[in-house]
Amino acid sequence: MFKKEVLLNNFLMPTEKSFNSIILKFSKKLKELRLSQNLTQEDMTQHGFNYRHYQRLESGKVAPTLYTLYKISKVFKVQIGEFFD
Repeated sequence: MFKKEVLLNNFLMPTEKSFNSIILKFSKKLKELRLSQNLTQEDMTQHGFNYRHYQRLESGKVAPTLYTLYKISKVFKVQIGEFFD
């Protein structure tokens, strides 16, 4: 029973290491999508993103909000889940 509780707690509350891994996966996918469409980071300002904030998203220095994920998914015409596959 104790092991199940530990597993459940790890699922609900990711460790800092696993959270960082998720953010890095997101930022890598974000950069891949941008480059695949021959866009620069500066081009993303035309889609309503602050240049410095977008740089931080792509470098993994900040985590995206749900609204930011929504905006990015619309720009690249992808499902939000694709950033985490």
